Amino acid sequence: MGEIIRKHASAGAIRTDVRESHQNALARGGLLKSLAEQRLGPVIAVIDTIEADLAAAEIVAGPALAALEAENVKADRLLGKVSDDVWNAVGRPANDPYYSLLFPGGYGRYADGDVAEQPARMTLLVELLRRGVHPMLPADVAEPCAQAVEASASALRERVEAAGVLSAKLEMLGRMRDAVARAAQMELSALKRIYKAHGLSEAEIHGVIPAHARAGGKKNGATPKPKGPAAETTGEA
Repeated sequence: MGEIIRKHASAGAIRTDVRESHQNALARGGLLKSLAEQRLGPVIAVIDTIEADLAAAEIVAGPALAALEAENVKADRLLGKVSDDVWNAVGRPANDPYYSLLFPGGYGRYADGDVAEQPARMTLLVELLRRGVHPMLPADVAEPCAQAVEASASALRERVEAAGVLSAKLEMLGRMRDAVARAAQMELSALKRIYKAHGLSEAEIHGVIPAHARAGGKKNGATPKPKGPAAETTGEA
């Protein structure tokens, strides 16, 4: 008749089978219903709570992540402008080792890479601008540039922290949802054993619990290929 869903199946597939089993048992009533409520009711309640928390967190996380992206774009544009302003202020040199100290490889040194680390990279640029690394860069250009980058780094850091907290929450809730799915599979297995103990047949049990092909057996009604001498008789290797 088949087996219940395996513990290594996807968490989503397990949740689907557990819910379907619960609904089937409720529809049939009697012993099937009461036993299913005892075994599956509590774990479904936990699944529902976690999924509600996930949905709520996703609603909040969406705008936070969008705000982070927008702030990152603003920061990158500012870095590009600052690099241009500094280059113009020092005479637009074709090859300037001091400029290369400020912007090694261009402003992408600060803009590219993990956005979570970008505020720290920008803070380094602020320090370099204020230290007077470039002897030809006037202070009345360096300081406004440093202030602008500092303010941008602070704003970006706030967005990174807000989005980071929400991302961590989403990841944790996702792990919790997967973990409870494994527990739900165990409850489904226990429910089948209890049904058997009450004398229910495989057909009756799988009228409630979705059946899956046995490992190594028939799948979707296909006949397994013969092995050994039988394979030679049919011309199959």
